[in-house]
Amino acid sequence: MMNPAEFPIQTFLIELNHHFQNVDHPGLSGMLQDMISQPPSPNPQLEAKTPYFKKELDQSIQDMNGSTQSLKSLVNDLSTNASWQDASRGVPEFMKKGYSFTEIIGQDGFFLHDSLRLGFFLQAPWIDYPAHAHDAEEWYLVLSGRAEWQIDDDVHQAEEGTIFHHPPTAGHRMLTFENPLLAIWIWTGAIHGRYWFVGHEEIDCQLK
Repeated sequence: MMNPAEFPIQTFLIELNHHFQNVDHPGLSGMLQDMISQPPSPNPQLEAKTPYFKKELDQSIQDMNGSTQSLKSLVNDLSTNASWQDASRGVPEFMKKGYSFTEIIGQDGFFLHDSLRLGFFLQAPWIDYPAHAHDAEEWYLVLSGRAEWQIDDDVHQAEEGTIFHHPPTAGHRMLTFENPLLAIWIWTGAIHGRYWFVGHEEIDCQLK
């Protein structure tokens, strides 16, 4: 496993900031700029864990040949050394195994941060991730793959380079097709708040 101190996290954040530079949100821009100026500290205690969808992850990284290609080698190095989780939020009747995720920056990340979470999200082909919501504010940058992406009542088409913003408590649903989808996700605000599936708001689905 790579020593986190050996990874050029500042270079990764600069490249990521280029993709978000047209996003009109001072809070996000300020956080990214602050981390570029003072990069987060490495987490020496993290142990690498391979995702269940390893083949799909490798394919997704190879498919980063368009607008996100500048991130390709950085994403590959990080994803290889990250601690992946294969989550269903502990509620299999809502969402069975169909995605993997990892936290790169955050309290449990490759690099440590108290008020932001940033990581990779991998959704397998032909998976319907039902409408869900959370207290945290969220952004996605699609790195590869295509999907139908619904935010509340609005339906969008996701492809490489697309950025999505989910305000706090906004319901969102992702449906993949023949290829996996790989994305960077960012949580700000109430990063320790509730997570629920739309229509079942009374159940707080904690990670298990």
